[in-house]
Amino acid sequence: MSIQIIVAEDHPLILMGIQHLLMEHMPGAVVTATGDFNKALALLEKQPYNLLIMDINLPGGDKVGMINSVRMKQPKIPILVCSSYDEQLYALPFLKAGANGYISKTALNEEFKQAIDTVISGKIYASPSVMEQVFGQLFNKGSQDLVTDKLTDKELEVAKLLSKGLSTKAISEHIHLSSSSVSSYKAKIFEKLGVSNVIELTRYFELNG
Repeated sequence: MSIQIIVAEDHPLILMGIQHLLMEHMPGAVVTATGDFNKALALLEKQPYNLLIMDINLPGGDKVGMINSVRMKQPKIPILVCSSYDEQLYALPFLKAGANGYISKTALNEEFKQAIDTVISGKIYASPSVMEQVFGQLFNKGSQDLVTDKLTDKELEVAKLLSKGLSTKAISEHIHLSSSSVSSYKAKIFEKLGVSNVIELTRYFELNG
């Protein structure tokens, strides 16, 4: 029987690249693509699949909560999360939620192939830097430093206020900065954490405690 794969990715160029890589690596595989998480769930209801490759920012999805939704449809399907979000910040929450692997969209083709083979074989895949992060936590180095390493003290202060729902004007009054300065901090925070709006920023803080 052919290997059945779902690719849930809403960016056409990235989807095309993943499909091409799969055709090269697994010539006999049947690849079904969708750009919507709810459609991916509908596919999972119809038949068993051998692999789900999934972005974490899909229409209809709720990031880490998507893992549980997939497990409710097919408990044993290997899930490889493929994202442009910083793996140092996002890989562990998804792996802890039950994903079988997490790989960056900037990874080399050979690394991507290795990740596919690893999760299909029933093992967990993560990059060496993420594994180093895991071992660091095991030896009580903690994960909080990973966040503070990304942001300056002032950026972290602004980020926390943004995640609490404060407006730019309210934050500028609260920490005695001009609105333009707060907006500049906001842009830097979004860029560093790989988020595009306050909702995603709030979700990021929820994922990372």
